[in-house]
Amino acid sequence: MSFLPDFSLPWLLALLPLALLPLLPRRGDALVFPSLAWLPADRLGCWMGWIAQGGAVIAMLAIIVGLAGPGRPHRQVLRTGSGAQILILMDRSASMDETMNSKGVGAPVGESKSHVARASLTQFVAQRPHDQLAFMMFGTSALLVMPFTYDHPVIDAAIAGTAVGRGMPDTQLDRGLLTAIGEFDGRHSSGRRAIVLVSDGGARLDERVQRLVRDGLLRDQIALYFIYLRSSVYSPDLNAAAPASGASAEAELHRYFSSLSTPYRLFQAGNAKAMKDAMAEINRQQNARTTFVEHVPRQDLSPYCFAVALAACALLVLLRVFQVRGWS
Repeated sequence: MSFLPDFSLPWLLALLPLALLPLLPRRGDALVFPSLAWLPADRLGCWMGWIAQGGAVIAMLAIIVGLAGPGRPHRQVLRTGSGAQILILMDRSASMDETMNSKGVGAPVGESKSHVARASLTQFVAQRPHDQLAFMMFGTSALLVMPFTYDHPVIDAAIAGTAVGRGMPDTQLDRGLLTAIGEFDGRHSSGRRAIVLVSDGGARLDERVQRLVRDGLLRDQIALYFIYLRSSVYSPDLNAAAPASGASAEAELHRYFSSLSTPYRLFQAGNAKAMKDAMAEINRQQNARTTFVEHVPRQDLSPYCFAVALAACALLVLLRVFQVRGWS
């Protein structure tokens, strides 16, 4: 790893010899006086003169280097911490705008499922400072809102953005799952990986999609968490035994996930507390020691050069106040 700075305009460094100009004697600084033989040595004046020359040299050097655009080059930093790669896959269909745990059409009072999900997901992100997170929505199609990043405020903003507008008219869960798995392909990871699926419905996946989902989860070693938001008392209980012929799409999806060879866990949330408890359990399970590579962008160092130049110029102005410019 190189710690040497680079320059955006290196040709300006050819002006550095100009910084030696303050060291040249100037006749304008001399004062006419018949004789100095009887005067004592002015040590303070000599020191102030040297300081003024040095300050002028430093000011010009700092200005020239600052104009050349110094910076710390882009680098990769190997970091070790407790975390994982987690992709949050949130259902953004129109049904997510409905009230959670409603007792029927005549009692729609309460928080919407999307609001409950946003609150718990935001709290979950705050508890995972070392995670590499991504956020994706699905409805009519899959939409990658934010790819994997360590910048968690951006993830918070992406989650908060789901409150804008209405939900999509359809729920294409198969597209969402396949797109989410594809985000892990070719990505280095020495820790845990997981997809957190938050939805209030299910889907009947055909054999091709089932095979692709199974192979993708196994290939990238991804654990799957399914947080099923129960809309009302009429929503199916996915843990209840039901005949295959009369099973709901949600129950069939749960049985398929249970048949996977990769880790899978179902959470059924009928209220905000259950949603928070589910996220807390995922937070506890996905807490392993991991090593990751952080890409640090180039850092511009020119403001520091200009700050040094400003301080040197301020010193020159202060010394100018105490300089004798004529005999009275």
